[in-house]
Amino acid sequence: LGDPNARVEKTARDAHLDFARCPNVGAPFTAQYLLKPIKKKVHHRVYSSRLQLLTALVSEVGVQPDSKEGLPLEPTVQLAMEWFNNPTADVRESAVKLVSACYAHVGLGRIERYLANLRQAQREVFDAEFEKVSSGGVGGKEPLQRHSQRSQDFEAHDDPNGEEDDFICQFCGHQDPAFTPEALDVHYWRDCRMLTQCEFCQQVIEIATLQAHFREECESGQPARAAAQELLPSQCPLCLVDVGTEDSDWREHLLKVGCQQNARNGARIPGR
Repeated sequence: LGDPNARVEKTARDAHLDFARCPNVGAPFTAQYLLKPIKKKVHHRVYSSRLQLLTALVSEVGVQPDSKEGLPLEPTVQLAMEWFNNPTADVRESAVKLVSACYAHVGLGRIERYLANLRQAQREVFDAEFEKVSSGGVGGKEPLQRHSQRSQDFEAHDDPNGEEDDFICQFCGHQDPAFTPEALDVHYWRDCRMLTQCEFCQQVIEIATLQAHFREECESGQPARAAAQELLPSQCPLCLVDVGTEDSDWREHLLKVGCQQNARNGARIPGR
């Protein structure tokens, strides 16, 4: 899954679906491999492909315990919410679609707790997709269109027609006509001053949400949770300064003032 060759990707996807539909194998058995955490650096296509395949399975067979042959709800939604933090838009959109597919089967009450730590603008992205499902939308069977208000951080960088500007980093706002999807991935991994690499699991995370990542999502478990206990949600995890809780506070600290402990302050910014 996630292979750049479309034919290979389709073959892998079809094989998983065939196994899921096979009475002697089934969707729960097939999904256990798709739900395993990714522990090494991979291209964002791998995340998107897994999420999209899980969405197809949920749409087809439902979730447990409502459907005996469905996917387990908790690990499915947990994986989607963890990968919603991915810096690549396609991965985040695929994560929203997977949660929406689960919502279509179990309703908001069963998944509300997984959404508790979202910022308001992020929550609006999920709510918009839930509303689409509730009003008769397809609930996970069509590709998710990019939402122009998926985050307050990104909203200022959308053009008047609601289309995302492919030449702008959605996190720090840096604009470069040379940006391609691949160049943006490099920028996220190496240069963007709003992001950092988790010291425990190596996933690239927004600095503003690193404490929450340590506490709830990091695959390393106890070491990350111990680090989270030493931080406040409003505290910069790099320099320990009390930044605040608003997105504008973090942009001021990381982009305008410049966190003194941010190793990316001297990063090469394309086009400069």
